[in-house]
Amino acid sequence: MNEQQVSQLLQAMAAQTKAMNRLAESNEALVTIIVQTLEEEEGIDTTSLGGNYLSGKPRG
Repeated sequence: MNEQQVSQLLQAMAAQTKAMNRLAESNEALVTIIVQTLEEEEGIDTTSLGGNYLSGKPRG
């Protein structure tokens, strides 16, 4: 690979990483809504599901 190809690859990888982070944030928001719905509308105790996401960030 020449220098230009490496640069293009790194740019593509950075864009892909940003997209994956956006997807993870979207998934996290969706899980929060589902958990809230289970708690509020279904009366399900979700405390046994764990209190943190894999990232370590507190759930909810």
